Amino acid sequence: MGENETRKPDAGSSTTDVTPATSPQAPDTRDPSAPPQGSIPPPPSESLFELVAEAAFVAVATALLGSIPAALRVARAGGSFLGGWIVSASVVVPVLVLLIYLSHAAGRGFRMLTGQGAGRSTALGLALWAGLLSPVLMFFSSVLKEKTNHRGLGGATFGVVALALAILMALVARRLVSAGRGLVERGASARAVAVGFAAIAVGPLLLLSLPLLRHTDTGPHAAAIASALIDGLILAVATAVAVSFGLGDDLRAKARRIGLPTAGAFVILGFGLLTMSQHLGLALRSGGGLAAALLGGLERWTDRDGDGAGALFGGADCDEGDPRRHPGAIDIAGDGIDQDCDGVDGAPVAKHDSGADVPAAAAATAAADTKPAAVPLPTTRPSIVLVTLDTVRADWTSAFGYKDPTTPRLEALAKRGTAFGAAYAPGSDTQRAFIHLFSGRPLEDTAKDRREWPTLKDENITVAERLKDAGYLTAGVSSFQWISKERGFAQGFEQFVEVFEEDHPERGTTGPQAIRAARAFLEKTASDPKPVFLWVHLFDAHSEYRKKTGFDFGKGEEGAYRSEIGFVDKQLGDLIDAIDASPRAKSTAIIVHGSQGEAFDEHGSTGHGKDLHAEVLHVPLVIALPGDPGGGRRLDASAVSTADIPATIVALGQASPEGVTGSSLLSLARGEAPGKREPVYARASKRFAVIDYPLKLILQERKGRDRTLLFDLAADPGEKRDLSEQRADDLNRLSALLRERFKLKVERDPD
Repeated sequence: MGENETRKPDAGSSTTDVTPATSPQAPDTRDPSAPPQGSIPPPPSESLFELVAEAAFVAVATALLGSIPAALRVARAGGSFLGGWIVSASVVVPVLVLLIYLSHAAGRGFRMLTGQGAGRSTALGLALWAGLLSPVLMFFSSVLKEKTNHRGLGGATFGVVALALAILMALVARRLVSAGRGLVERGASARAVAVGFAAIAVGPLLLLSLPLLRHTDTGPHAAAIASALIDGLILAVATAVAVSFGLGDDLRAKARRIGLPTAGAFVILGFGLLTMSQHLGLALRSGGGLAAALLGGLERWTDRDGDGAGALFGGADCDEGDPRRHPGAIDIAGDGIDQDCDGVDGAPVAKHDSGADVPAAAAATAAADTKPAAVPLPTTRPSIVLVTLDTVRADWTSAFGYKDPTTPRLEALAKRGTAFGAAYAPGSDTQRAFIHLFSGRPLEDTAKDRREWPTLKDENITVAERLKDAGYLTAGVSSFQWISKERGFAQGFEQFVEVFEEDHPERGTTGPQAIRAARAFLEKTASDPKPVFLWVHLFDAHSEYRKKTGFDFGKGEEGAYRSEIGFVDKQLGDLIDAIDASPRAKSTAIIVHGSQGEAFDEHGSTGHGKDLHAEVLHVPLVIALPGDPGGGRRLDASAVSTADIPATIVALGQASPEGVTGSSLLSLARGEAPGKREPVYARASKRFAVIDYPLKLILQERKGRDRTLLFDLAADPGEKRDLSEQRADDLNRLSALLRERFKLKVERDPD
């Protein structure tokens, strides 16, 4: 063959074509203005209107898919499924339009760096990764929360396993993308592959949202937050899948013609339905989720009078110029003003000859009788209001000697009753400081599960149950997530309000909401002849500390903490005012106490839960009984425990005391001579304390020798001088009491 001829391959050769280097080249017919081969083409000549219209079309479709769980929750809460679906989708459409438009712009820039097609493949991979990883992590975290009591160990375990799962799901997502690309290259429909990937990415999240349909509470609590997160994940994953695949030329052309009008009409329809149906808005809020959260933010943005409720975007405030009128406000009966915005005023009020306010209907009934009667109030069993001031130490309250007026309302209440100047919590950790108030027994003797924050078991006979069985109306108001219906604390309460649903207790403020709920219960039961038992939990003195306006008691964390105490005292005063203005004013016993204190490095620790010194154990306690003519008593030389409160309440209510531990303080509150009382005990982790006033012993278990500290509280209330060496007899006596009480080992040589 000649030099310029093409040689046919040999039969056994794998080469199908060989072109000699000297063969003539075909003429270059490419457009000189075209970009070099392999480069990224310039941006298409698309107007902003066309791109936004396309994004709007995709946003409507994505919103309708992602809003199905929200619509199901609305239907579960008593609203219309179709209305909930339209409103939920219309709320998120504007957000999705912006995200999709930005994703197109970002994708263009990304492909300029990584090559044509990489942007969509990456977006699809991320969508699959998020869709697969999210439900796996949520399932693992729920199992870990249920099985692990130690928060530090649980957090570390979650971090390690979550990292491994993230890597594993990334590999799975990559393999899926490669498999999908292979299917398309072999002739499979790209649209069918897209639908399959959408089901893989979004399906597990939709299934994960189904258990949330069981929750229909009315506040943004944990279930509502979870709903919002899952809604957001569904929409994010669906959006990522949508932008990973092109619409096709015909569908894109239609989208650019009708996208914006469709989205605009859809949003107008949704907000129109929301405006016309207050019930639909309430059902949407009740179901929770992303749309509910967005509407809540928009409503608060329109709240001009600062009462926490707006008149737009589903809000039901009936007077934006008056902060006293809003949903949830106390509606004063018969004043002609609809304070709670429910469309009607409360029943008119008539004055009985006793001076008490009674509803007009009751007054009319009384007028028909020969002898009108006021609301009958119990004469032997008083109503009982128990107020727990979370994390309030006694020595920084002016009611118990602090130099600045941090607690004037508690001082005023003490003048009506008895102030216990030597009251102590049974422990500085929250669990020991609270659980006896419900079970009537110490933490160790309460039936509960084994978690760090335990659930009360049904076999407990709670204090509220005892009073309910004795004929009381019972209600509780909790401001902390652990003390919840879910954890068994509502047992025996006919009404149990969890105000931590309305604001995070450690990052926000819950006191006004707690008082509002308590006042609503008192108002609701004002005409009932039964006595009431009401427990109110005021949490705001707990960390994180924030200085409150009008309560300036120093600088730094300590000043902010005292400011919180002053703010809590103000809430207490509002509650006392409500009681004093009610028909039960002269028949209500009020008990106010601190749960435990708070340390600020007085003895090398901060916060509470670790130590047993005075700053965390010594708490305020005031008991004001109805009809007490000799109020203003102060008992400083008799140590008592807040563990005695359940026995006191049971004695006041003449309920069954069987199984309730502690000693009733009723005789002391009535002014009887104190006499000799049993020592008071407290404990924390490997620390134990006994107070036989004025002496207090703290014992700390150690591997070598136990450490003991002995203090004379009358001479040294700040516990600065250890008397262990000077008073060996007292040390040995109190050590024996501690070891017998807590079943400790026989004492070795003390430090």
